[in-house]
Amino acid sequence: MSLFSLRRVCVLFCLLLAVALSAGDSVRAGLEGLDWARPESMTPAEAALVEALAEPLIAGKNCEAALQAWFDGRLADSKQDAAGAAKHWRRGLKLVKGLKPLAKAKWAPVPKGKFKLVLRQPLSATTEIRVVSWDVDKLKQYGVVILPSNRKPGQKFPLILYMHGAASGVPVYALPWLAQMADQGYVIVGPALRGEDLFAAQTRLRPELEKHCEGEIENLDGEVNDALSAVSAARKLSFVKGGKFAVIGHSFGSGVGMLAAARHPDTACVISYDAWLTNPFRFYSDRMRREANNWLSWADFCDQPVKDQLAGLMKRSIVHNADKLHCPVQMFIGGAYEGSVFHQSHDDLIVQLKKHKKAYTYEVIPGGGHNFVLWFTEKPAKYAYAKHMAFLKKHVRPVKPTGKAPKLPPVRRPPRAQP
Repeated sequence: MSLFSLRRVCVLFCLLLAVALSAGDSVRAGLEGLDWARPESMTPAEAALVEALAEPLIAGKNCEAALQAWFDGRLADSKQDAAGAAKHWRRGLKLVKGLKPLAKAKWAPVPKGKFKLVLRQPLSATTEIRVVSWDVDKLKQYGVVILPSNRKPGQKFPLILYMHGAASGVPVYALPWLAQMADQGYVIVGPALRGEDLFAAQTRLRPELEKHCEGEIENLDGEVNDALSAVSAARKLSFVKGGKFAVIGHSFGSGVGMLAAARHPDTACVISYDAWLTNPFRFYSDRMRREANNWLSWADFCDQPVKDQLAGLMKRSIVHNADKLHCPVQMFIGGAYEGSVFHQSHDDLIVQLKKHKKAYTYEVIPGGGHNFVLWFTEKPAKYAYAKHMAFLKKHVRPVKPTGKAPKLPPVRRPPRAQP
């Protein structure tokens, strides 16, 4: 079935529905007002320390003492103590020497999950969608399961974990794209993540679908548990085939997905679109340098001891945990913002994948923006989709549905407006 046809059929679901990456509100003292500051706002003393810290930070070195000196200088500067700030920054510059690598992250075992059905209905002529809930880390989460409706009783299909971008829920406008993949012979589980609404939608939803996941956005920490527990729950479903599963993600979700793949031994492959925070140390350094603000909650993240910050960055970094990836990775990134921290972080990852002899492909899509994959019917997205489906089918073979699709109920259209 064509994507255009799916869009038309999915009107049914959308009509039935119709009736910022921040992880808190704290800002470390001394970082107020830096969100949109420019590099030229730094004094020479601060700029020298920030520049000296860039390379060891990006490499994952333990620069705790020097980084603490930078924060001390920022605090003094916020109190209009220019001399005190400069003193701290000059002291910090002397501490950027002989730095050793940070300790590797210690990840918890893969969490378990079990779904409870919230809602079930047709999505397209040959697919259905189920809204589910489950618990992880004592938090109630929500997500969707999309599967072929034209299946025989007892037929099982391989699993795809779909991780959405933007930290704002499963996008309603992506459902036709996901239905197209499910129609090939896959089951797709798409979790919303802690602190998010179930769906990202531009219209009001039916009350029973206005769900919100418990917890707060954690920027690639707890969200990995959300993803892994969703996989655990999905694998218990009667129509999900055992064995390995695939991961497909975009932006925020791709960052989560790659970390989930590194933690789960049964990951068959990862397909990544414009992954965010691939090397969080580089994003962190970029914010210190007052470059483009690609981590909106950075000042909030910094509101904890420096030692904990560094450990948190290491835990979130697929670049510094690339050795744990045990499956092939296919990466796409839009070429329209080449030279950005996104591209630089992907370059960091490629260095590590090569170092650890990991299988990967990487393609810059000419003219593609960060969200090019969301423009599903445009040339860049269609080009990448064809390649991603070939890669997916190579590593996780689909199972062709062999049953008869149920008859769709009539589309319930809104009443005609009265003059």
